[in-house]
Amino acid sequence: MCLNYSQNKAVQLTQGPCLILAGAGSGKTKVIVNKIIYLINQCGYKTKNIVAVTFTNKAAQEMKNRIAKYVCKIELDKITISTFHALGMKIIRTEITKLGIKSNFSLFDEHDQIIVLKKISKKELNNNVTLLKKLSLFISKCKNKLLNPIQALKIVSSNLEKKFAECYKKYDDYLKFCNILDFDDLIFLPTLLLKKNKSVRLRWQKKIRYLLVDEYQDTNNIQYKLIKLLSDNNSNFTLVGDDDQSIYSWRGAQPQNILRLKEDFPNLQVIKMEHNYRSSKRILKAANLLIANNPHFFQKKLFSELENGSKIKILITENEEEEAKEVIKKIIFHRLLNNTFYKDYAILYRSNYQSRVFEKILIQNRVPYHISSNISFLSRPEIKNLIAYLRFIINPNDDNAFLMIVNTPPRKIGSITLKKLIQFAKENKKSLFCSISDIEIKKIFKKNTFKNLQKFTFWIKKIIDMIDQDSLSILDKIIIDINYKEWLKNNSTDLKINNFKIKNVDTLVKWIKQMLTGNAIEKPLNLFEIVAKFILRDIVDKKEENTDINTIRLMTLHASKGLEFPFVFIIGMEEGILPHHSTIISDNIDEERRLVYVGITRAKKELFLSYCEKRYQYGSILYPEPSRFLFELPKQDILWEKNNKNQNYKNKKSNSYSNIMHLKRILKNKI
Repeated sequence: MCLNYSQNKAVQLTQGPCLILAGAGSGKTKVIVNKIIYLINQCGYKTKNIVAVTFTNKAAQEMKNRIAKYVCKIELDKITISTFHALGMKIIRTEITKLGIKSNFSLFDEHDQIIVLKKISKKELNNNVTLLKKLSLFISKCKNKLLNPIQALKIVSSNLEKKFAECYKKYDDYLKFCNILDFDDLIFLPTLLLKKNKSVRLRWQKKIRYLLVDEYQDTNNIQYKLIKLLSDNNSNFTLVGDDDQSIYSWRGAQPQNILRLKEDFPNLQVIKMEHNYRSSKRILKAANLLIANNPHFFQKKLFSELENGSKIKILITENEEEEAKEVIKKIIFHRLLNNTFYKDYAILYRSNYQSRVFEKILIQNRVPYHISSNISFLSRPEIKNLIAYLRFIINPNDDNAFLMIVNTPPRKIGSITLKKLIQFAKENKKSLFCSISDIEIKKIFKKNTFKNLQKFTFWIKKIIDMIDQDSLSILDKIIIDINYKEWLKNNSTDLKINNFKIKNVDTLVKWIKQMLTGNAIEKPLNLFEIVAKFILRDIVDKKEENTDINTIRLMTLHASKGLEFPFVFIIGMEEGILPHHSTIISDNIDEERRLVYVGITRAKKELFLSYCEKRYQYGSILYPEPSRFLFELPKQDILWEKNNKNQNYKNKKSNSYSNIMHLKRILKNKI
C-alpha cells in the first residue's frame, strides 16, 4: 500500500510510546493495518504478541479483513483485534480462577441491568425512573473510578448518593450470586485484577509485546488505566486519535487522556497526519477555521490536494417544515442535475426528533430514505427471546433470562406462581431454576402448577445436555419444541410483519451455525462465546447498517462519525439546537463545536447548512438565533440562501449575541 511521508513515519516508529494524531479522512485504518503487517514482516513480532483495540465490532472486522489479504489464516487468528470490552472478556476468561467467577457466567445488557436495579432499589427509590437512570450512571461511574461498593459508600457526599451506594452493594451481591457480569465489569474486573495482581500483570505485559489503540480520544478513565497497565513494561504502543473528534463526554470519554499520555510517558513521540484524502479544499478550510476556536493539546491543520469545490450553502428557512421541504427539493434537483444516487446524500442533525418532519416530506415526495437508529437486529423481541434461551441454558442461575423465557411462549406458569417461586428462591438463597428442583417447593404449589414447572425443568435439562453433544442443532431444537414460529404468527395481525420476524429468526439460526463452524477469517466459536459476542455487539455497535441501499441517509451527528458522503446537509443550525441548550447552560460549547466539525468533515464534495427563523415547540412559536458556529466559518467561502436568492454577507465578525442579532435584522430588512 502506498503511504505518504507521515503515514510511513507512523508505520515505521515501532520502539517506545507513539501517539498518532490522525485528522479526519487521513487514513488512520490504513496506517494501523500497515503497522501490524510491518511489525510482523520487518520487526519479527509474533502475531500472538500483537493486540489492536478499537471501539466497534465493525471497525475491528474491517481491520481483520484488510490484514487477511497479507497474513495467512493461522497467523491472523493469533492476532487479537477486538473492542475494549471483547479484550476485557478475553482477560476475564483467561483469568477466571483468579477472579473467582464460574466459567458459565452470563452478561447483562442495559435492559437487564435496569430490571434488576428496579427490583433491588424499590425500597430506596420507589421505582422512580429518573432516579433509576441516575443510579445506573452512579454505578457505572464508580466502576470507571475502580471503586467497589464499600469504597463508594465511604466517599459519598449526600443522602441520595448514600442510597445509590447501598443499592450498588445490593446489585453487586445479586450479580455475584447469579454469576452475572454487566457491561462495565468487562473493563472494571480486568483492570482491577491487573492493578492488584503483579504476576497476572507481568504475564499480560509479556503476552502483549505491541499494543495498538484506535479512536484513542474516546477512551475514558478506566480504559486509559487498562492501556497503561498492559503497556507499562515496555511502553511499546501506538495510540491513534483526534482530539478534534472527541464527541462522547456524555458516556465518559476524556480527550484530556491525550495530555495524560504526555505526562505519564515523557518520551512519547507524536506524529501528525494532516493530509485529508476525503474533502474538498473549501470544506477543509471551513472545518479548520471552525475548530481553531477550541483549545488544543497539539496543534494540527488538515489540508487537501483535491479541487477547491463549491461554496458552502447556508439555507435560511421560515420554519422546520419549510426547512425539510427546501432540503429535500435541493436534493431532488441536485440529483437530477448531477446524475447522482440517493445514497450520495446524508442529512445530519443534533437530535433524533428532528428527523420526523423530514420523514413526512420524504414520504410525500416518494423519495427513498433510511433513518439510522439505535434498534439493532439483536434487540428485536423475536431475536432477544431466543438469545435469552441460549443465555439460560449456558447459565441456569441467570434469573433474568429465566423470567424472559419461562412464559415465552406461555406455559401456564402465571404471575402468582412466579411470585411464589421468587419468594421461595429468595428465602432459600437459590436461583429460580434450582428452586424448582427443591423437594420443599412441591408444598407451595397446586399439583398442575408443579407439573408445569417440572415439565419446563425436564425439557431445559435435555437442551442443556445438547451443548456438548450437538450444539449445531440446539437452536433448531428450541424453536421446534416451543413451536416458536407458530407462536409468532399467532401474535401478529400483519402477515408482512410476521414474515419479517420469521426471516429474522432464520437469519439468527444461520448466523449461529456459521459461527459454530467458522470460516476463512473467523475461527469456530462455542455457544458461550457466540452469546457473549452477540450481547457485546448489541451493546457496542447498537445498529445494523446497509450502506449499499440507494437511499438518502438520515442520522444524528454522533452516528455519522466514521462515515463519509459526497453531499452532506447539516440541519437545525440554531442556538439551542446546535449548540444544544444543555451544553450552553453547562458551558460545554467546545464539544458541540467538535460535533459540527465531525459533521463538516463527513462531506466530500459539497456541504449545506440550514436553520429556521422560527420553530414550533410545545404549542409555542420560538424565534431562535442562528448558530454561533455559522459565524465561525470563512465568510468568502459561504453563500447565504433564502427563497432561492443568494445573498453574500461580508464583514460579519465574531459570534457574539449582538452581531447575530445585527445579522438577523439585516436579513429581515433586505430579503
